[in-house]
Amino acid sequence: MINWNDGLSIGVKEVDDDHKKLLNIINNLSIAISNNETNNIIDNIFNELKEYTKIHFQREETFLKNHNHPRIKKHIHEHKTFIEKIPELKTKLTNSLNTEHAQEVSYFLTDWLFNHIIEEDIPATNIFLNSAISNQNRSEKSILKKIIDKTTKTFSFTKRIFIFSIIPLLGMLIIGFIIIFNDYSNYKDIKKTSTLTQVITNINELAHTLQIERGLSSGYLSSSQTKFKENLNKQRSITLKSIESFNNKLLSVNSDKLLVITPFIKTFQKDINTLNDFRKKIDANEVSQNTAINFYTDIIKNILGITSKMAMFNLDKDISSSISSFYSLLQYKEALGLKRAYGTAIIENKDITKKKEYIKFIQLLGSQNTLLNNFNHTATSFQKDELNKIISSDISSTIYNLENSIKNHNLKDINSLLWFKSMTQLINNIKRFEDVLLYEINILIQNRLENGTNNLFTWIFYTSIIFILTVIIIYIFEQSSRNEMSQLIDAMKYLSHGDRTLKLSHVNTNDEMSKMYEAYEITRQKLLRGDIYAQLYLSKKELEIKKHQKQNLKLEEMASIDSLTGVLNRRKFAEISALELQRSSRYKSNLSFLMLDIDHFKNINDTYGHAVGDEILKHFASICLEMIRTLDVVARVGGEEFIIMLPETTGEDAYQFAERFREKIYSSEVNIKENLIKYSVSIGIAVLDEDNEVKDILHRADKALYKAKKSGRNCTIIDK
Repeated sequence: MINWNDGLSIGVKEVDDDHKKLLNIINNLSIAISNNETNNIIDNIFNELKEYTKIHFQREETFLKNHNHPRIKKHIHEHKTFIEKIPELKTKLTNSLNTEHAQEVSYFLTDWLFNHIIEEDIPATNIFLNSAISNQNRSEKSILKKIIDKTTKTFSFTKRIFIFSIIPLLGMLIIGFIIIFNDYSNYKDIKKTSTLTQVITNINELAHTLQIERGLSSGYLSSSQTKFKENLNKQRSITLKSIESFNNKLLSVNSDKLLVITPFIKTFQKDINTLNDFRKKIDANEVSQNTAINFYTDIIKNILGITSKMAMFNLDKDISSSISSFYSLLQYKEALGLKRAYGTAIIENKDITKKKEYIKFIQLLGSQNTLLNNFNHTATSFQKDELNKIISSDISSTIYNLENSIKNHNLKDINSLLWFKSMTQLINNIKRFEDVLLYEINILIQNRLENGTNNLFTWIFYTSIIFILTVIIIYIFEQSSRNEMSQLIDAMKYLSHGDRTLKLSHVNTNDEMSKMYEAYEITRQKLLRGDIYAQLYLSKKELEIKKHQKQNLKLEEMASIDSLTGVLNRRKFAEISALELQRSSRYKSNLSFLMLDIDHFKNINDTYGHAVGDEILKHFASICLEMIRTLDVVARVGGEEFIIMLPETTGEDAYQFAERFREKIYSSEVNIKENLIKYSVSIGIAVLDEDNEVKDILHRADKALYKAKKSGRNCTIIDK
């Protein structure tokens, strides 16, 4: 009777109860067989087994189908095969007269049940657990535990290693890409600023020429003489070249990079289109001084607004600060240009109190300090010192005196050309300083571009190196873990197939993997010990079996050998000769039989006694055994009668062998108790014909022997 082992439990109550029930039925069958119960009782047990097996299989197949088990077809096939085999087992059991053979059916059923559980049901444990209520206690799980369980079920071990390793890498890459993206954005902004600063050079030049043209136009409109006419015409040509150069620069720059200043450019284009018409009105004195100054001022203000936009557009603090300083200087220079224009008009008109120009002139004098403060707020110490040198120069002293004369209404002794040239010289000095600032801005931008490029490539290189190293580390980590798991899996497979020779190398780390290796090694050693004990037990049993076999062989040999002569007896010879006759007949082989009889053996017994007769028989048998081949057979079939079977031997060869044997017997002497005894033998030969049986051929050999006896003995006769 086999007891249930909890190690066979699936974890689903319905399935485990089915298995226990089936084992109980098989145990009942085994008990019934042992008790020699009637066929009727055994039939009932078989019927119960068949019906409950169907119920169990149906339950299992439902579970497997509900979860689309990939081996469902194989399961159904195995189930169907076993159901069909039950009647066959039942028939075999009822027809068996031997209790041991009947018990084999019970053993087969037990073996099938355990194989069914281990080979089919246990590998599908997860499906059974998901399809039914497990009999294991299930406590409420925390959210973290549920996430861990879900992750374990969703991803394989190697995938979990990969995912958990790649998450930090992704985080690092995201941070790296954010930094690279920010650097690239800054680089693009600085690149766009670099493009726009190329335009600023032309803007500065254009604004400067328009400022000069504005001053000359103001002088021309306020003067009754033509002293400004020639210079105005020359300046207009210079302004046209500056406009053309500015437009060419705009055409050479990618339009996408000019989007931020597009409104200013459109306004500028619109103003330039009206410039020629306005110049004609100036030449014809159709516009006032104030109108002319405002016209040029609006154009210049729009152009200078581009620089202001660039200062706000750029995100780099140093560049933005430098552009702001440059813009403040442009505003200061623009104020000087307006002061030049209004001062020229005031000097030419010789009338202060009635003119708006005087008020604006005074306002410009007050705004200069504000504009200088704006410049000083963003400029560097070096830039402040350079501007102070320009403002404190000798030409500034001349302009200061002229300004005081205008403020004090002392206009009679002031020359408008001196005022214009002095202001223009100061403005040109500031213009040159602007060029220096613009050059510094371009240098700063180029340095930022180079640094941005270097930083960008440094971050890309750094991120790539980190990525490659991390991937290599992840790969090494994954492969090392995979190798350890593969070694353990292979070792367990070897172990399951009975191979205990595979010993895993020691893992130095004190982690779960080393514990699994240690558990494997403990299992291997215990199984190895069990194998050794099993071998010892089997070896002991084998020795006992061999001992019994030797005893049996000895008994069998004693039953087959003539105890006196050591040759086969009649019964054993009959068995061997029948087999050889069958073989020779099947393969059409030659086969000869020699029937031998010692001549006058009765006289030897009567003369010398039976003891001497026995020695003669031993002597005769020893010569027989000496002369035959290994495939030949010698037997004693009577008192002094022997028979020799010669396979693969023709009648002629048998005759020659018989004659050699006869002559050797006749020429030999036996010394027994100082008695030299000579004897002879008569031989009859029979050769296998078609459809012969052993008794027929032996009968023929016996007839030939009879003829040899009749022919005077000590001769050989072959049956024809």
